[in-house]
Order: sequence, then structure tokens, then C-alpha cells
Amino acid sequence: MLASLRADMLAVLDRPAATLHQQVHPELSPLAWHVGHALQVERHWLCERLLGEPVDEVARAIYFPEYTHKAARATQLPPLATLRRSLSTLADELDLAWQRVPTHHGAISSGYLQAFVTQHYAQHLETVAMADHAQRITGGIGIRSVWMSDAATPAEDRWCQLDATRVTLGRLQDCETPAPYDNELGAHEVDVPAQHIAAKPVTVRQWIGFMQDDGYTTQDLWGAEGWQWRRRHSVTAPWGWRAEHGAITICPAWPAAAGLDAPVVGISHHEAAAYAKWAGAKLPHEAVWLAARQANLLDNVGIVWEWCSNALTTFPGFVAFPYARYTTPWCDGRHWVLKGGSAMTRAPIRRAHFRNFYTPEQRHIFAGVRLCEP
Repeated sequence: MLASLRADMLAVLDRPAATLHQQVHPELSPLAWHVGHALQVERHWLCERLLGEPVDEVARAIYFPEYTHKAARATQLPPLATLRRSLSTLADELDLAWQRVPTHHGAISSGYLQAFVTQHYAQHLETVAMADHAQRITGGIGIRSVWMSDAATPAEDRWCQLDATRVTLGRLQDCETPAPYDNELGAHEVDVPAQHIAAKPVTVRQWIGFMQDDGYTTQDLWGAEGWQWRRRHSVTAPWGWRAEHGAITICPAWPAAAGLDAPVVGISHHEAAAYAKWAGAKLPHEAVWLAARQANLLDNVGIVWEWCSNALTTFPGFVAFPYARYTTPWCDGRHWVLKGGSAMTRAPIRRAHFRNFYTPEQRHIFAGVRLCEP
């Protein structure tokens, strides 16, 4: 799996040169940076940390986020030919390093390092897909128009009964591979009251109904921060949509957004919360989402990430790993949990306990909405 994902990452460099050094969205790094970053992280943990080889200070300055801001990364990248050559050589060196590493080392014998690096590749390959999505939206690729009057339906969902239950939130340290991230650890039981949850995520057609009913311009549906954000950025539709003269222009830009009854994507937490209030519902807490998932109540999981009602926090007994600030900087009350994965999520991180998280204004992620009754 690791070799396959690394090969997929290196294959990104086969794309047209003009797209590789370009920053297409303020929250996304250039595609070439992600390739270099992913391989350099593998080298850091395997070669520098485990094998004690010298630190590559030049690569660290370019590819480690704490040393360079997103806006500066495009100008710091080497020329494409140099990058292709150096990373191809590095990939060969990494293959040899895996053969040299002592198999009795705990990080190797437990499978932890292999799983950690594999999941890191998976996460960045999805970010590459986000950049592809942004490029298509910017270029207007895949545009289609829909008349609002023809497409909209009331916000009706098929509700599933979730009986009162106790769910184990978090995982054990010695759970099965892939190895969990530190924010997944700390298994503890949570009481989940009986309630209804939507069988499917909100669809494109349903979202058009929200727009047609002036959902974006009804202040009472929005929290104070969300309303300020919506007005400041003139948000009137999901990311990649344009609404005017009774029609909506949509740029699907990815396979899962092909039809009106597909899950809506390109939704911020602000928008998700406003839609839920409009529909007389709410977003599910991640414990509710997990309980419903384990009860096999949820359809269409894994097409869009699903916003939850709770911000990221650590679980009982939290111990930061593999380094001190891997999770804790994001437990600031402003990073909201998302569950389920998207159509672009790779297998190593496609699991029920995985906790994605973003700030409430982010729309470049493949995020949608599932409702539960208030």
C-alpha cells in the first residue's frame, strides 16, 4: 500500500508543468509542494529519526509547513526537472532504507511507522484532489446549468430511528491497523439518546430548495460569525456554483457531483448549520454519527465528508504522538469535526473513527451535510 500511494504521489509530477507550481487556492499549496512534502516526511521519520541519518536542512526549509507559509511555497520550489530527478532518487533511497531499518524496533514491529506514513500519503493525495477541484472550478470545467424552479424540492429526508445506546468514542492503543492518530485514542463510552438521523446526506436538489427559499439571505438562520462571513465574502451558493436570473451554474468537477440527487459538496460549516436550522434539524454530534454508522443506519457514507456539531477535542488520557503539537493546536474551538470520508478519500483513512477537522469557513474540502432531528 505504501509503495502504491507513493507512486501515485510521484505520478502527480507527470502533469502539465504550468499546473504544478501554481497556488490555485489560498488554503492549498502547489501540487509539486505536496509531492515533495510527502516524500520528505517519509524520509524524516524513517531515515532521520529511525536510522539517525543527517537532517536535510534545505528540504526541511522548503517542504515542512512550519518553515514556509503557503503563499511562499510556489516561489521556493525547485524547477520541475530538478524536482522530478531528486524525488525519483529519493524514492529509491527510501526503498533501500526500509530494508535497512531494524525490524525489532517498536515502531516497525508494531507496524506503526508504516501505517503513519501510508496515511500521510493518503491525506495529501486527497488534498491534491482538492487542488484539482479548485483548478477545474477556476477554469470553468464541467459547467452545467439548472433552472431553480425545475430542480428544487422541499427539504425532506428519510429519517432513521437511532435507539438510545452507549457508543465507544475513541479507540484503544493496541487496536488493529491502520494505527490510529493520537486524536482517535482514548476509548470511552458516551450515552447517545434516542433520536432520528437522516439516511442520506443532503442532496444538490434539496440545497437548491434552501437557496430558492432565500436561505442565504435570511439572517436568523445564521450564527453571528457565519452571517458576517457570508456577507463579507458575498456567499450565495455552494463553492463552484453561481446563481443568477433564476438559474444555477454548477461546476461538478468531481465524479460524485454528477446529478441533482447526489450529495451536495462545497459546503462550509457555517452553511451546514444554517441549512440545518432552515430544515428544522441540526447537525449530528460525532458520537451520534458513529452510533448510527455502527447501527448500519447511514446510506451514502464516504461520498462527502459530513460536518458534525462538535469541535475537535482530545479524548480522556490523551498523549500527543508522534510529536507534541500534532493535534493540540487544532483543539481551539474553531476546528469542527467531519466524519465519513469523501469519494476522493483513500482506503488507509477511510474508517469510522477517523476524525477530520477544519475551520468553519472552509469550502474547498469535499464536505457536505447530514441532518439529525433536534
